[in-house]
Amino acid sequence: MDVRWFRRRLLAWGRENRRSFPWRETDDPWRVLVAEVLLQRSRGKTVAKVYEELFRRWPDALALSRAHESSIGKLIRPLGLVRRAKTLRAMAREVVRLGGVPSSHEGLLALPGVGRYAANATLVVAFGTRAPVVDGVTARVYRRYLGLPSDLPPTSDQNLWEEVTRATPRGVIRDWNWAVLDLASEVCLPARPRCDVCPLVERCAFASEVA
Repeated sequence: MDVRWFRRRLLAWGRENRRSFPWRETDDPWRVLVAEVLLQRSRGKTVAKVYEELFRRWPDALALSRAHESSIGKLIRPLGLVRRAKTLRAMAREVVRLGGVPSSHEGLLALPGVGRYAANATLVVAFGTRAPVVDGVTARVYRRYLGLPSDLPPTSDQNLWEEVTRATPRGVIRDWNWAVLDLASEVCLPARPRCDVCPLVERCAFASEVA
């Protein structure tokens, strides 16, 4: 892989096509972390409304830690996974106990409901830490571009994580993460990818196979 070309093309596309979400307007660790938990298996546009209302009602971790689980569940019901209400409150209580959101990968993983993806995404956006961010959505971009097999779950595909780590730049880590997400959501679609408008099509293994 020509890493420089890959980065240059994708970052340029990302700057021109960046989607707007409220959690992209902040680097507050708590707000970023909550967004990552809410975004699990949920679409960004749906999460945006819930996210803004959640912080209107409970503006910080302390307020959410004192909320009734049923009230949180009612608010996040449109996302489809009401059980996240218990997780969110437990996470808030642990953050209050710790005095803030941990800034390490290990510390974030120790929080209720936080997996490898949410931990690394929080490190990237809230702390500017260079960390690979891989889930089922972003994995699609890397696997198609590099021609990697897709039979393993992204979380356990060590080769995929190594390639993502190598591709991830320094200094513009937030822009990079968002560019990959936006390309996967708007262009590199699961069933009908829009290869004709993809900035990576010239060197994409998947595009060359289906051409």
